[in-house]
Amino acid sequence: MKSLTIISIFFVATTISRGQVGVTFQLDLDSLIKLELFSSESNDKVFVAGSFNNWEGTNYELKKLPESNIYSGIFKLGNVGDTISYKFVIKKGDYSFWEWKPDPKNQDNGNRKYKLKTEENVIPVTCFSHNEYFSYPVIFSKKKLQEDYLQFRNILETTHPALYDYTEKAVLDSIFDKNFIRIDSDLNFRSFLIQMTEVISKVGCGHSSLWIPDDYWKVAPEKLFPLELCISSNKVFVKGSYDTVQQISVGSEIVSINGTTMPVLVNKLTSLTSADGFNPSYRLSKVSGNFSVKYALYYGYPDSFAIEYIPPESQRKMQANLKPVAKKDIDNAKQSVSKLNFEELEASQTGILTINSFGYYGQVDMFKKFIDSVFLVINQNDIKNLVLDVRGNSGGDPFCASYLWAYLEPEPLPYFEDHYGKYDTLANPVPKPVNHYKGRLFTLIDGNGFSTTGHFCGLLKYHRVGKFIGSEMGSTYTCTGNATYPPLKNTGIMVGTARVRRYTAAVKNMNPRRGIMPDYPIEQSQDDIIENRDAIMNFTLNLIKTTK
Repeated sequence: MKSLTIISIFFVATTISRGQVGVTFQLDLDSLIKLELFSSESNDKVFVAGSFNNWEGTNYELKKLPESNIYSGIFKLGNVGDTISYKFVIKKGDYSFWEWKPDPKNQDNGNRKYKLKTEENVIPVTCFSHNEYFSYPVIFSKKKLQEDYLQFRNILETTHPALYDYTEKAVLDSIFDKNFIRIDSDLNFRSFLIQMTEVISKVGCGHSSLWIPDDYWKVAPEKLFPLELCISSNKVFVKGSYDTVQQISVGSEIVSINGTTMPVLVNKLTSLTSADGFNPSYRLSKVSGNFSVKYALYYGYPDSFAIEYIPPESQRKMQANLKPVAKKDIDNAKQSVSKLNFEELEASQTGILTINSFGYYGQVDMFKKFIDSVFLVINQNDIKNLVLDVRGNSGGDPFCASYLWAYLEPEPLPYFEDHYGKYDTLANPVPKPVNHYKGRLFTLIDGNGFSTTGHFCGLLKYHRVGKFIGSEMGSTYTCTGNATYPPLKNTGIMVGTARVRRYTAAVKNMNPRRGIMPDYPIEQSQDDIIENRDAIMNFTLNLIKTTK
């Protein structure tokens, strides 16, 4: 074996670039190859990355030695006396698998370390250090899961400032204890995730939920539900398809999936969704918008989806078998960007201001300039009706929302009821700007409205500024915030948990368990979905025409 190694080193050395110190890396992949976790025939590759290339790129690739499963490479990296940090990385298709803490005693992410001693350094042969996220199903030992569960409980109990606001301590403790007892053997990732979700969804905090590590999606089957859904009037309709071939007509009602009726599926998934005060509108919106992923996490990855559905303009149930799609197809279809837009409808003296995010934390000045420019146009053009579309706005920076509030408030009023850290000044009356709006306001809302958007709309509602059209918001006038996302030691699941007890808008006697309610409840009908009509916007523009 040594002679083979020397021959290979000589061969690779003829291809290296100039440098100061030669370093030979050697990695034995025999065990991974036998487990069918690595295959050169499948074009799997292995390389080394580290402090010498800023942990990026694939230039330092290791090549297979003749008649062995050892992969080796020699590269010029630094000077005698330098200590390099590095890890081996396996690339399989679109995904890269980094070693999992090969040297745990090193605080620096468990990286390997080696001190360059001579002009030519040969690092001893080693094996690839991998964790459970290298193949599917992802299974963890009982010991590791119990450790993570206790860490999960400790994070919530020591960090969350309002853990028992909606569920009494005795009840939540009982749920904690029950789910810990259920960890009585090795479990797969999904089973463990469900047990923790059953706890965190009972907290009643939309800022507290579980985030899945990217490593899981690298190995999870590419078998997700292929249809985009819309939940309306207690029915589930097809809104579109993530597949390139549309197999089911838009507007079709889905009755069941793989033998389970949609009411059962929806109720189960909503019950496992975190929301402020268990807000039903927020939960439904999250299930509707993320149905494919939520279904996979809680029901698995079937080879096909046997659905029962009712086509548009029909009362007859039909069956179909749908092929699953990959997660990347869904992610690509759902890509969105923050939208700040203003459109003037001159014929009706109406302006439409669309803000689907207040999340401009590093661009507050840009946001303010945009808002200033909008209300300058509104004032100059004598616009009498303003449609403010905040549907899908999950919140963001209170400095942005309060700046918009200043243009709409009836008089200088505070934004927050109390002084909150860096937002201390927002507990004082917010000054009215020069081009303060005096016309009619129509605010469009839905179940995706969350966090800061709830504060903003809570103020409008409390002070009776304009009318609300759409569906119940997913947030109230108050919520926790400043969430942190520490990962669990073994599974890497990130536990989102709030750190600030309350950010509360300056209002009185509003219901903290219900979102901001519309004055005109409007839902997308089956025909609206089929025709791709915006029923809420159409209703609002008609309301402007027919009322004074």
